[in-house]
Amino acid sequence: MADRELLGLAASAKVGGHPIHPMLVPFPIALLVATFVSDLVYLTNGNAFWADVSMWSLGAAIVTAALAALAGLTDFMGNARIRAINDAWKHMIGNIVVVLLSIASFWLRYDGGPVQAVWPGGFLLSLLTVLLLLYTGWKGGELVYHHRIGMHPEAEDGTTPPPTVKHMTRHI
Repeated sequence: MADRELLGLAASAKVGGHPIHPMLVPFPIALLVATFVSDLVYLTNGNAFWADVSMWSLGAAIVTAALAALAGLTDFMGNARIRAINDAWKHMIGNIVVVLLSIASFWLRYDGGPVQAVWPGGFLLSLLTVLLLLYTGWKGGELVYHHRIGMHPEAEDGTTPPPTVKHMTRHI
């Protein structure tokens, strides 16, 4: 494999050389899955506590998704080579739809009450959201593992090329 193939596309939003977007995405993903699971638990046992958990989890998911989206959009807009990747567009558009579905679900629950909104609308929106997350997560994985976004910086930028084995070993 040629060295050029090992180089990645540098992320624009980073701290200490590490891309921010992958640090943030686990939070909304976990919270959106928790919303779906707590909807299921509510539908199974009828305890209103779980409908409230769904609403709070969904609210926190929207806030953390906005932060992850800001970092992801910074990477997307900050590098024309990333924008040229079809998977990047699919990942971004799919996640925008996830956030819009989440906002609609939150509004439904806020307006109609957490308990009343779970079935059928809240549950179906949660299910659709989780299914769409599977797709956008797959596309995000393609961006990292296939297109190497955020893996190692581009050498043409003047940034540091990927470390060699010699640089990766510790000297004690």
